[in-house]
Amino acid sequence: MILPLESMNRLSRFLYARFRAFAPLSCLFAPRADELALWPKWRWLSRMRREGRLVDPSVSIRGTGEFLERIELGEGVSIDQGVILWLGEECGILSNLKVGERSYVGPGTFLGSCHQLVIGADCMIGANCYLITVNHRTDHQDIPYAQQGFQGADVRLGQNVWLGSLVVVLPGVTIGDNVIVGAGAVVTRDIPEGETWAGVPARKIKK
Repeated sequence: MILPLESMNRLSRFLYARFRAFAPLSCLFAPRADELALWPKWRWLSRMRREGRLVDPSVSIRGTGEFLERIELGEGVSIDQGVILWLGEECGILSNLKVGERSYVGPGTFLGSCHQLVIGADCMIGANCYLITVNHRTDHQDIPYAQQGFQGADVRLGQNVWLGSLVVVLPGVTIGDNVIVGAGAVVTRDIPEGETWAGVPARKIKK
């Protein structure tokens, strides 16, 4: 049950926020059938913390099959509030999600994979970014897009990559080491190492 915040006083809002952020109880709130919840989520969160991975309890983990086995987080990884991790099988390919050592994923970011989504070590992913390896097909005009299935390709980020807030990385993109992508950019093609890109679509602005 979600209580209307406007009906609470300041202390009640604070206590309710703490209640929602408390890991064991937050595992009870899973509105989707494919979302990890209850004891399995609490057990996974606890294991991540013991192994030096800081995953906020509000993170949503979704997938099909044994998807937890296909999530690999390096030592020192930090995943902030409201992040969605999704591993699907819509393309008939065993998807994987890998985040390298000491990388940070900002609040509200979506990491979705039906292929291979690899983030290198020491990366910074800003708030509300969107990294996806799959797109809807649009081959037939007489069939709704939502019913045409999916297509996509791997997404890979090298080491020491900084994505500003609201960056979108589309399927098939590879970003080299030591790259900066400005806030709000839409990355539609590969970025060589050591460059700074920005804009929609993203273009090189300096090396």
